Amino acid sequence: MGYNYTNRFIASFTVTSEDGAGAWGGNVYLSSPTSGGGGGTCCVMLNPNTRHAVNMRIDWTLDEVDDASGHAIAPEIRKRAWVTIKPPFPADPHNFEVHFYPDGHVEAAVTHWLSAPRISLPEDRRPAP
Repeated sequence: MGYNYTNRFIASFTVTSEDGAGAWGGNVYLSSPTSGGGGGTCCVMLNPNTRHAVNMRIDWTLDEVDDASGHAIAPEIRKRAWVTIKPPFPADPHNFEVHFYPDGHVEAAVTHWLSAPRISLPEDRRPAP
């Protein structure tokens, strides 16, 4: 599940483990004051009984931004970050969450229930021309 606190639509993101296994996270709309902006996809495989930290690579693409006339005012941008997930994990994990922050850093969490958005942002956060 992706949570997008940036000012750009995330066209796609992937989660890849250290051993190269990966999953597509889909696209992530801008978060709103009440919604994280994302939709769920499947699957990240993670042993809930692991006792060591797990490193995951997150790759994502910020979509091109067009003005009202259809002219690009901000190009597509590809980004990458590494996150470390530390146990203990929930006994019955159901969600792998990826949180994309305005300053460019990424955080991830393993949860049983989906989290509420970590940041409450206004509806209109388009980049300035």
